Amino acid sequence: MNFVAIETSCDETSIALFSDNHLKYHTVYSQIPFHTRYGGVVPEIASRKHSEEISKIISDAKVKDISAVGFTRGPGLKGSLLIGKIAAHTISNYFNAKLIGINHLEGHLLSTEIDNDKIVKKLRFPLISLIASGGHSELWYVSGYGRYKLIGETRDDACGEAFDKVAKVMKLGYPGGPIIDKLSRQSVKTELKFTVPDVMDSYDYSFSGIKTQVAYYVRNLKKISKKKKIEIASAFEEAICLSLIKKLELAAIKYKVNDVVVCGGVSANSRLRELLLDKFNKIGIRVSLPDKRYTSDNAAMIGACMLRRFELGKFKNSVKLDPDLKIGSWI
Repeated sequence: MNFVAIETSCDETSIALFSDNHLKYHTVYSQIPFHTRYGGVVPEIASRKHSEEISKIISDAKVKDISAVGFTRGPGLKGSLLIGKIAAHTISNYFNAKLIGINHLEGHLLSTEIDNDKIVKKLRFPLISLIASGGHSELWYVSGYGRYKLIGETRDDACGEAFDKVAKVMKLGYPGGPIIDKLSRQSVKTELKFTVPDVMDSYDYSFSGIKTQVAYYVRNLKKISKKKKIEIASAFEEAICLSLIKKLELAAIKYKVNDVVVCGGVSANSRLRELLLDKFNKIGIRVSLPDKRYTSDNAAMIGACMLRRFELGKFKNSVKLDPDLKIGSWI
């Protein structure tokens, strides 16, 4: 079966074409250059750029002979989501194809199953999944495809948002995650440490405090040398990574799982990957991470969600947009 997936939840416009589990075409148009000057995504600019680019992207994909089309219905920016929905409806009507709305967060989870342009069954259930991105920091207990339970989330800023805000405080540029990652890899020996507040008796996170710590630290410096920037970036990154891993480990032990998945934009972070593999290999828990090509928002991961629904005979789903959509079971 041939099908199309569309992703427009934030500032990437993406389309993917599949033939069964084979990814035949995939492109992602990034708007980063248009948001850099503002230090973050501007919703009005994002939706306008989606509307300007999506027709060209669909045309370049040469869509034909499809049976279904899926799109991200949430969570995300309302205007951006709407552009994707309109495009999906148009394709659906033209080809008389089935239409389905997909949860963007489930897409991140299933991005781990995209391997060399094929969707393969990699996940071993039950597992704990950490979704770490610019908009979300969540822990899920996953007992199977479509069987999801939220067990922890951020009380304030998402971890990816903290990366962006700290990068802005340090005048490093946008997006903050890749910049801090690159800077930290030049790490020099330092005693500098930042701390992330521990939300007691839960699997929840809190990242606003460390952002404030860094802001005060930078403000009290008369001048920030390149070496000092590297120290700050490295100390900040280390604190964030250790906080993410601590709650993930606690949840994995509590729920007695043998597998964990870490996905979303922050899962591309080099130090996080290094610490994850070191920690969980020592305690005998398998770690699954997406290929770095699929850590940021993309349509291939939406297609992976569509395929699992086909296989389980659960293709019907709401097509109503929900910018605040939560994860939930569909089986």
